[in-house]
Amino acid sequence: AQAFDVTLVNSCSESIVVFDSKTTETLPVGGTSTRTVSPGGAYVYRKGTGGQATLAEFSADNNAAWYDISIIPTGVGKGPGNCGSLDECKAVTGGVGFNVAMSIEPSQTDGHRCVSVTCMEDGCDDGYQFPADDTKTHACPSSVDFTVTFCPGGSSGA
Repeated sequence: AQAFDVTLVNSCSESIVVFDSKTTETLPVGGTSTRTVSPGGAYVYRKGTGGQATLAEFSADNNAAWYDISIIPTGVGKGPGNCGSLDECKAVTGGVGFNVAMSIEPSQTDGHRCVSVTCMEDGCDDGYQFPADDTKTHACPSSVDFTVTFCPGGSSGA
């Protein structure tokens, strides 16, 4: 597997703090930040440091770039467990998994597994809604780079 780049773009109407599970970075309106996804790790990008957030998830493995948007609800200090639907996960956790509209755009698409995904609201069809919702995982050749846009279309998305 090889590394690929993910460019984070803030199209929101205000500055946002992007968290990658380790560090935070403030992106001004229209600002961008490019990150490298290396083989062997899981990379997650979100707005803010809270657990109840829309997640852009990436990994590099088996000569592919794997990615998804996750809106799986989490509660305070607890994950969703084995819930089987978005509503069940919300009931189990008492939380949500969406805090901002988001899109993931591959630099090249194939119309099959390597496609753009967009999540404009809680319950979006393109987002992982519960832990076993594995049809929401997508893959591209590892030579493909990605753009993650917060608030695609310029809305606040909250």
